[in-house]
Amino acid sequence: MKTTKGLLFIYLLMTIIIFACTDKEAPQGPKYFPINRYGSIYLTDRNTPKSLAGHPFINTITGLTYILDTATKRQDSVDIIYYYGKGNILTDSNTIASPAASVFSNTITTDNPWPELLNWTTRNNTKFKNISDSLTHDLVDEVQNDSILQKYAVNLTDTKINKLKIGSIIAFETINGKKGIFVVENIEGTNAITRAITIAMIVQQ
Repeated sequence: MKTTKGLLFIYLLMTIIIFACTDKEAPQGPKYFPINRYGSIYLTDRNTPKSLAGHPFINTITGLTYILDTATKRQDSVDIIYYYGKGNILTDSNTIASPAASVFSNTITTDNPWPELLNWTTRNNTKFKNISDSLTHDLVDEVQNDSILQKYAVNLTDTKINKLKIGSIIAFETINGKKGIFVVENIEGTNAITRAITIAMIVQQ
């Protein structure tokens, strides 16, 4: 009788152990999320004629670009600004900057490429990092989720990236925590009315 009870106890104990082990969830891998993809975003310097459809201000979530008048009315929607260095900032060359970058906080001189921003009440603090040595254009083109954004759009501290060239790959994060990457696809123009760049961009939804 004691033997039977002992065997029954062992059976019940093993059943509990087996149930507890099988009841555990399988280990989960990293969780990735959808992205928005925007190709051929055309950005021009402030002096490029409006007829060329050049808009230097970007809303990264929608992929929309704005001229100055529209951007001023939608300050909270502007995440990135393009400009070509002039005056004492000529060495900046082709530059992408946060609206909160210090270059826009100077007095109204040639040191400030967009002095109008001095009057903005909202200047989103987008952060950047040049990751051209870490990724390829093809990988950015092929990714279907935010896996590379979670991996590479981290530890961002720059408020502007200058001397952009064709093939430059830049990670960014908006004030609202949305991570993204853009690739410089083309650069054109060397004078005040023809300077422009074209970028392709992915960003978390």
